[in-house]
Amino acid sequence: MAKWGNAVLIFAGGVAVMSFVGTEFGSIMGPEPVAPDWEAISAWPGQEAENVEAAPDPNRVFTAIVLDDSGSMSEDMQAARLAVAAAVETMAPEDFVSIVALNKGLVLPFMPVEEARPQLRAILADVVSQGSTPLTGAVSTARRVLGEEAARAGGFGTYRILVTTDGQADDNATLRLAIEDLARTTPIQIATIGVGISGSHVLNRSDLGTFVAIDDVSDLEQALQSAVAEQTTFSAITSFGGE
Repeated sequence: MAKWGNAVLIFAGGVAVMSFVGTEFGSIMGPEPVAPDWEAISAWPGQEAENVEAAPDPNRVFTAIVLDDSGSMSEDMQAARLAVAAAVETMAPEDFVSIVALNKGLVLPFMPVEEARPQLRAILADVVSQGSTPLTGAVSTARRVLGEEAARAGGFGTYRILVTTDGQADDNATLRLAIEDLARTTPIQIATIGVGISGSHVLNRSDLGTFVAIDDVSDLEQALQSAVAEQTTFSAITSFGGE
């Protein structure tokens, strides 16, 4: 049955699953690229919902935004909150959005964009810079809530995780395993926008998804909006401003 939007990969019908190519910013490949488990993908989300949509929209996009609220964000936190709010403003009103902060957790459960917009700035005002960088937990939460939405929608639609982070994860080894499992067994796309990150990053793997590096948080709003504008894959966010 044609269920999902496009692709299997990281930073996400007939089940059409593809891998993203590397970006102009480069990628870090493991020795063995992740191979899709087609049986697991066809069975995703593997759970039942109490309330199933009678007529789900196969063109709907479900986006879970993972927002870095670690202590290193510090003075950049306000700009990051504004960038996320501005990105949601550019989403189609009928699409669904959720926001997960690294330390604060799920701050916006999935809801239609048109319902999220009026309350988003007030919700994000409570997200402050604190703690470490528990990316694995945040990505796992995003995966869980996307699975719940997929169950309600009968698997129809495009499912994406959009990660923003300014540093290495606390638990790189665990994150690597979590991401590889997500890419191998689900049709969820993941894209990461790395803010001021030098060197390699566990999320920068072209067999799993898209990674875009920006110099500082002032570029985050444009990067997020470019990611949102790419409705079915994240391949368009390798450059900004028409470059």
